[in-house]
Amino acid sequence: MARVCKILIVETDDSVRALLADAIEYQGYDFEMVGTGREMRDTLDEDDYDIVIIDVTQSGPEDGFALARVAREQGCGVILATGDHSFTERLRGSGEYYLLKPFRLQQLTELVDKILAEIAAQCVRRKRSDGSVFAPRT
Repeated sequence: MARVCKILIVETDDSVRALLADAIEYQGYDFEMVGTGREMRDTLDEDDYDIVIIDVTQSGPEDGFALARVAREQGCGVILATGDHSFTERLRGSGEYYLLKPFRLQQLTELVDKILAEIAAQCVRRKRSDGSVFAPRT
């Protein structure tokens, strides 16, 4: 059975991570949550994800922009998120999709849909460990 979309949430703040999880679960997406870049790397090594939502402000040696490059190298779509609006110009210039916190559920859903449409348009078909392949959302 093909999955619609699998999302990895990389968020340092437990309460924000829980809110993102609620929003993604409400939309019916499969997801996992981690709190650090190291956990993100380990999780991406263990399973395939279509989209990674990354908090820009990370503790540790890598910020969200560096982690976005790692996720892209794994073939994932990326959404950067931050509540620190001083990153707005850098986000605009990054070429990545982004959300400024607080955001509306509709904004998150629209970005996920855009990324899924891009993946489908590029005809990216990745086999997952369970044998399924990406299927466009209908």
